Amino acid sequence: MRLTHPLLFRFLSWVLLPVLALAAGTLWYFQSSKAITEGATVAPGLLQQATLARDAQGVVHIRAGSERDVYFAMGYAHAQDRLWQLELQRRIAQGRLSEVFGRKSVRQDVWFRTLGLYQAAESAWPALSKPAQESLAAYAAGINAQVASRKALPPEFVLLGIRPEAWRPIDSLAWIKVFALNLGGNFTQEIERFIAAQALDQPHLQALYGGYPADAPTTVAPAAGARIAARTMAGLLDVQHSLERDAQIGGRFVGSNAWVVSGKLSEGGKAILANDPHLSLQMPSLWYAVSQKGGKLDTAGMSLVGLPLVIFGKNAQIAWGGTSMMADVQDLYVEQASPTDPARYMDDGALKTFATRTELINIKADFPAALHEPLAPIKIQVRSSERGPIVSDVVNVFDQPVSLRWTALDAGDTTYESFFRVNYATDWNSFRAALAFHVAPTLNMLYIDNADNIGYVGAGRIPLRASGDGSLPSPAASGAQRWTGAIPAAAMPASFNPARGFIVSANNKVTGPDYPHFISNDWAPPARAERIEQLLAARVAEGKPVSVDYMLTMQSDLLNREALRMLPLLANYKGSDERQRRALAYLARWNANMGLDSQAASIYTAWMRHLRTSLFGARLSGYWNKEGKDSYLDAVAANTSIDTLYSSLTGKSGLWCDGAQGERRCDAALGASLELALDELQKLRGTNMDNWAWGEVHTTYFKHMPFSEVKLLEMLFTRKLASGGAPGTINAANASFQQSKGYVQNFGAAFRQVIQPGTGRHLYINSTGQSGHPLSSHYADMVGPFGRGNYYNLDPGTAAPATTLTLSPQP
Repeated sequence: MRLTHPLLFRFLSWVLLPVLALAAGTLWYFQSSKAITEGATVAPGLLQQATLARDAQGVVHIRAGSERDVYFAMGYAHAQDRLWQLELQRRIAQGRLSEVFGRKSVRQDVWFRTLGLYQAAESAWPALSKPAQESLAAYAAGINAQVASRKALPPEFVLLGIRPEAWRPIDSLAWIKVFALNLGGNFTQEIERFIAAQALDQPHLQALYGGYPADAPTTVAPAAGARIAARTMAGLLDVQHSLERDAQIGGRFVGSNAWVVSGKLSEGGKAILANDPHLSLQMPSLWYAVSQKGGKLDTAGMSLVGLPLVIFGKNAQIAWGGTSMMADVQDLYVEQASPTDPARYMDDGALKTFATRTELINIKADFPAALHEPLAPIKIQVRSSERGPIVSDVVNVFDQPVSLRWTALDAGDTTYESFFRVNYATDWNSFRAALAFHVAPTLNMLYIDNADNIGYVGAGRIPLRASGDGSLPSPAASGAQRWTGAIPAAAMPASFNPARGFIVSANNKVTGPDYPHFISNDWAPPARAERIEQLLAARVAEGKPVSVDYMLTMQSDLLNREALRMLPLLANYKGSDERQRRALAYLARWNANMGLDSQAASIYTAWMRHLRTSLFGARLSGYWNKEGKDSYLDAVAANTSIDTLYSSLTGKSGLWCDGAQGERRCDAALGASLELALDELQKLRGTNMDNWAWGEVHTTYFKHMPFSEVKLLEMLFTRKLASGGAPGTINAANASFQQSKGYVQNFGAAFRQVIQPGTGRHLYINSTGQSGHPLSSHYADMVGPFGRGNYYNLDPGTAAPATTLTLSPQP
C-alpha cells in the first residue's frame, strides 16, 4: 500500500492510526478511572476492617466495626463514585469556579465570596460536639485516602486539567450552607415584590400577592419599604437567576412532598412515610443512596454528597423525611452610609465602620488556554455591616449599600449537629431534641416509629422581628425592623398523632391563624397538599388500608388540581376561529391529568404561560421602564401562581380586566394568549394537534456541569427524559420554555422514598444513578425507572451483593 497508494498510506499512518491510538488510550484511561468495587485494598486512616458491598444498582452497604469507620468508609465511597461532584461543590461554595471555567463564572464566584460561606462554616466548627466533629474528620480522611489510592482521575479532571485538593471537614459544613441557599432563597421574593411595587398601585399589588387561601390545608391542624435604586434590586435578581440557570441552585417553589400515615390506617398496621424532595435536577443527582452499620449506627436512606450522614431515611427505631418549610429567613436591609465617610454607616443612632476583607479571584484563560495570555486575578473588596454582607456590591452599586441578613450566616451554626443526632434518635423526644440544634435550611420534618407514632415538627431558626414581616427590603439605620431573636425550638409548629391519622407537608402553609409567630408570606400553592389529602381521605373513606404500594402510586400522581379549577372558567371562552375551537375541544375532554400522551396538557400549559403575560403585562410594563429592566417585570408576571391567575380572572373588583368592561377585556386576553400558545405549539410540533402530546414538548434535562454546555461532550454527559407533571401535581415538574427545546423541566423530585420503620419495607429510587462517572453502568441506570415510577429495595438483606470491596487498615 505504501507504494501503490502513497497518499492513503500516509493518511492512515500519520493521521488515522495516531488518532485511533489516542482515542483508544483515552478510553482505556477513562475506563481505568472508574471505581474499583470488589477485592481488597488497604485504606490508610481506617482503624478496623470495613466492607463496601454494592447491590445490583450500585448502592453501597457499609459495614464497619465502629461509627468512626463507617464515616471513613462513607467518604471513601463518595470519592469513588462522585469525586468530580465533591470537587465541583467545594468550588461553588468557595467561589473558585473561575479557576476552572474561566471568566463566565466570575459573577458566581463574586457572589459566593461576598456571602462568605466559608467564614460562616469556620465559625460553626467549634459549636459542634466532639462526636460530630469526629464524624466529619473521619469522612474527610476517607475521601483523601481514596483519592491518594487512585491511579486515574475521572474524565472531568483530565479534560479540565485540574487535580482534586484534600477534603477538609469545613468543606462539608460549607456545603450545608449551599444546600440551605438552595432551599431558602426567599430574598428573591422580596426583590420581586419591590419591583412590582414600583409598577403597581396598592390594590393591584395586594391582588398579586394576596396571601395563602384561607380554606387551603395546613400541615398542623388549627387549634414599609425604603427608597432603593431599582438597578440594585434588578442586579441582585440577575445574580439569583444566573445561579438557577448555571449552578442549578434555588428556584421558584423548590421544596418537596412528604406525608406519614398511622398504622391504624395502613396495611399491616405499620406506619408509613413517603418523601420526595424537589430540587434542581442534575447529572449526577445531589443524593446518594446508602445503608450504614457499625457501632451504635444502623441507618439507611439518602445521603447528600459532601456529608457522611443519612439525611432522610431510617434507623432501627424511627424513620424521617423532610420538606422545605418556605420560612422567611433572609432579609435585605438598606444601609445608610455616611455622606462624608463611605467607610462608615449609621446603625441605631451611632456610626459604625463596615468590616472589610479582600478576596482574590483567579481566572482561567479562555479556551484553548495554551494559546491565550493568562488573565490577571480580580481583586474584590467585601463589606459587611452588623446585619451581614453588603450584597449590592456584587452588582457594583456603592451609593446605597444593601446588606443581607440570613440565618445560615449566623456564627455557631449547629445544623450539622442536628443531622448527626437525628441518625441516633430512638423516639419522638430524642428526635425533637436533635432538631432543636437545627438552624438552616428550615425544614418540615416528618416522623414515624416502631411504636406506630407519627409526628411533624418544624426545624430551623426563624427570626423574630421588632416590626414588619421582612416582605420588602427595610431601612437598617433605625433598627425598627431588626431581628430580635428566633422562635424557640419548643414553640416551633408541631403535631403528634393527630386524630385523623395522617400528616401532609407539601410546602403549603404550616399553621393556621392561631399560631402566634410569623413564618412566611411565600408558601407554595396548596394544590399538591390538597391532592395528597384527597387521595388519603378517599382511601380511608372507602374503608381500605393505605398500603406501601398505594403510597408509591401517589408519588407518581399527575392530576393537576390547579388545572381542574381553571377548566370551567376556560370553557366559557368559545374561541375566535376553527383552530382555537379545535384546541378548546381537547380541553373539554380533558380530566386535568398531566400525562405524557395528553395534548390538552400541552395546550393548557402554553395557554397559561401566555395568559399571565397578556393579563398582567399591560399594568406591569411602562411604569418601571426608566432603568430598562422590563424583563424583571415579565418575571414577576411569569411567577404568579395559577391560583392568583384564577382569582384575577374571576375577581368582582375587575382590577385586571378594568371594571365595567372587564368581561370583554378578559375575553380579549384569553383569546390573544390562546393564539400565542397555539402558534408556539405549532412551531414545535406542526399543525396536527394530535402530535402535541405533553411528553413531546415537555422534557426533563439532567444537566452536567460543565459538559452539558459542550457540544462534543453533551451526548456523553447529559441525559434527558420525556416527562409529565406540572408544578401543581404530586409528581411535581416545573419547566421553563426554551424556543428550540420546548418546555424544559429544570426541577422536580430528586429521589423518592417510601419507608416503614424497623424491619418494614424501604423502597427508593434516585433520579439518576449512584455513579458520577459517565462510563459507569450506574451513571444513568435509574433515569428510565425513575421516569416510569419504578422503585428498588434498600434493605441490604434482600439479595446477595453484586460486588464487595474490603477495606483494611494500614498494617
